[in-house]
Amino acid sequence: MKKAFTLVELIFVMIIIGVLSTVIIPKLMLTRDDALIAKNSKYIIGIMTEISTYITVRGESKDDLSKMSNILKVLKLQNRILIDSSSKSAKVKIGTDIDCIIIDIDSTGTTELLKTVFSPIPTDRICQMVQNFIKEKDYPLVVRGRLIKY
Repeated sequence: MKKAFTLVELIFVMIIIGVLSTVIIPKLMLTRDDALIAKNSKYIIGIMTEISTYITVRGESKDDLSKMSNILKVLKLQNRILIDSSSKSAKVKIGTDIDCIIIDIDSTGTTELLKTVFSPIPTDRICQMVQNFIKEKDYPLVVRGRLIKY
């Protein structure tokens, strides 16, 4: 007598695999999204740290922000940022939003401010979550000017 699975047993196994996959696949996608949010948030905070350190050490800022940050250089090579030298700003692409976060050096007053400007209506969920994580109110950073105490 041959030992084999019956058709009913195979159908039950397929149903169980289907149910498990409908539960597990969305959880795996959320884990992937969490990793993207953490990675992009770390990039933005790293860029802000590198630029503020550069300006503090050198006592000047450059028009091209990628000359002050290695992270921006890498993102520029990956076409994930648009740098505007005339306004000393960089638009960072996160997800599908090309201007999710704009890193800007404001030199209009007597102080130089390094600030982040968020896209008012993010269309990408990852962009929105990165914006929630970074908190726009934590910036601007005063990097040069009369408000700095030495």
